[in-house]
Amino acid sequence: MICVFLKAQEGSILKPEDVIKLTIENNFDIQIAKNNTEISKNSNNVGAAGMLPQVTLNAAPSASNNNINQKFSNGTEIERTGVGSSNISASLGVTWYFFDGLKMFATKRKLNRNEELSNLQFRQALENTLLKAFTSYYRIISIQELIRSLQISLQVADEQKKLAAEKLKAGATSNIEVLQTQIDLNNLQVQIMQQQSLLNEEKANLNNIFKRAPETNFSVPDTILIQTKPEYENAAKSMEEKNSSILIGSKNVEISELVLKEFRGNRYPRIGVFGNYALSRNQNQAGFSLLNQNLGYTLGLTASWTLLNNLTIHTSIKNQLVQISSEKLKLEAARLTERTELFKAYVNFQNDLAIMELEKQSAGLARQNLDIASQRYKLGLSNFMEYRMVEKSYEETVYRLSDASFNTKISELNYLRAQGLLVR
Repeated sequence: MICVFLKAQEGSILKPEDVIKLTIENNFDIQIAKNNTEISKNSNNVGAAGMLPQVTLNAAPSASNNNINQKFSNGTEIERTGVGSSNISASLGVTWYFFDGLKMFATKRKLNRNEELSNLQFRQALENTLLKAFTSYYRIISIQELIRSLQISLQVADEQKKLAAEKLKAGATSNIEVLQTQIDLNNLQVQIMQQQSLLNEEKANLNNIFKRAPETNFSVPDTILIQTKPEYENAAKSMEEKNSSILIGSKNVEISELVLKEFRGNRYPRIGVFGNYALSRNQNQAGFSLLNQNLGYTLGLTASWTLLNNLTIHTSIKNQLVQISSEKLKLEAARLTERTELFKAYVNFQNDLAIMELEKQSAGLARQNLDIASQRYKLGLSNFMEYRMVEKSYEETVYRLSDASFNTKISELNYLRAQGLLVR
């Protein structure tokens, strides 16, 4: 079941549930996948399975104008020109095969499985598109976090530039420090502009997924939240029950087995009933028969049994048995692949969580160190190079924390996808 939430309006804060809703409603790939499920649903009916009778209605009125010359054994002779005649024929026929070797029941179950398979394929397409959308979404949050940190550094750098200028006037420092502070300030401004460019690009990418104009503006939350804890055993159980690739493989095995039942049904006779209600009326202006009319019905039983058709049925059954074996191998391959992906996602998620926590701690310490270094520089207790080293360390820590937060969230999403929990 897919959860749908309230839609985010343009310019408002775009929440994760809004990403899900906008992707489902607007994305081209999802809309195409949704149309495919509708086709499978429409195709799944008792008529397509061959369970309903076939009804035909025929009608054929006609008229003609002929020259006739008739001689009869009793000596009567008819010879006329321009003789008109008319003919009307109509019939309603019904044929219903009530036994076809149980093939119709296998076909109906196969149509059911095809519809279920289409729904699973829609879910898989949705998972892939959502993973792409969320990757863009959380990259936007990560970039904005980095921009805010750089803006803090920019404010500190601007203060240092002013302080260096004051010291230069007082003769307490050289012009080198003033020039260096201006270089640092410019560098931070360039970094902010570069990140802003990346932010605009990523927003355009997300708008494209939502099928919106690239310039559509929106905002996102301030921080990336991790809402899952890595746990392997329960995740492996969930994977077996809910992973889309495994469920699709299992469904393909079921469909192949039902196709085999269809082929085997061709070995048995087809038995049915038929009925026909017909009207035939022929009228002539001259001749031996001036009017001939028939009206009535016909009922009967029909049966057919293909005893030999160049071993076509036998060959189809043998090939389908091989196909079932192939589908089972594909299912086992999918299980192993998804188990491997789950294990990698679990390990990466664990490691990224640990790295993120360390980077958070480092960022906090680096910020404290920057405040201390800034105060020491203001009080003249340290030189500019000492302060610059601390500032550089803080900037590097901010970058690492931004990357760590983003990587951890993507690891969490892959961990959920492998379990089949990205779409619920």
